[in-house]
Amino acid sequence: MTPYTLIDTPQGFSGIEKSWQTLGVSRVALDFEEESNLHVYGEHLCLAQIFDGRDFYIVDVLATGPEALRAFLEGPMEKVMFDCSADSALIRRSCSIRLRSVCDLRVMARLLGFENGLNALIERNLGITVETRADKRRSQMSNWMVRPLNPAQIEYALNDVRYLLCLRQSLMKELSKDPELVRRSGSLMKRCAEPVHPDRPGWERLPGFRKMDRQTRNLLIRLYNARDEIARGRNSPPSYVISKESLVAMAGQGKPVGVSGLSEAEKKIIEAAFAPPVSSKSG
Repeated sequence: MTPYTLIDTPQGFSGIEKSWQTLGVSRVALDFEEESNLHVYGEHLCLAQIFDGRDFYIVDVLATGPEALRAFLEGPMEKVMFDCSADSALIRRSCSIRLRSVCDLRVMARLLGFENGLNALIERNLGITVETRADKRRSQMSNWMVRPLNPAQIEYALNDVRYLLCLRQSLMKELSKDPELVRRSGSLMKRCAEPVHPDRPGWERLPGFRKMDRQTRNLLIRLYNARDEIARGRNSPPSYVISKESLVAMAGQGKPVGVSGLSEAEKKIIEAAFAPPVSSKSG
């Protein structure tokens, strides 16, 4: 088991930041674990795992609260990550925190023509074989809201940051052979954590949404919001209430389908979505 320090109070994280200042630490490896409508309702930042080149830390964000990390995440310390886009979007939506000062190793790898994932990059550059795809999938499906964390979860979380600093050094060495790649890398890093497009509402990601006529779209949006209301009340993933396929089918057919298992009150919420919104006219 990898030795690590658990941080579960805001004061504990402040203490780590002060120690970094004392030691002159200006760069750390960073990754997150989250819950995104997999076991409970909504998006939740659960863990931040950090490696400063010497020590490993697991920050229990459910205990510290995300505000404890705001100055760090938005500040000038370099955060070495791999493919930060999803994590950046999560903390922006769920915590209103803007991730800054990121060195995204995926950006560097793509400039070098490498398109595969982190494990493959570790093997390519460091000659180290890490967990299998099945092991990774199993850990990703873990419920990161449950405490205490089990040893397998902890080891998985720490492995996500274990090799990032070494990878950065290796990739920088490769890029340095071509000044133009170095220039492009620096330019891309300045905006790698920024949203490429505005955050889209969930209904726009439903199958076939863009091809629907306006009436069907409007009904689908009302159904989506009705399902969300039910899921929030249950503290359940929306997909456990009604599948996205059933939502699309209901909107297309203009009638409730696939709603077995709902309570009478929940059925009324869905039925209300079929009533067109009342437009008020003044004058």
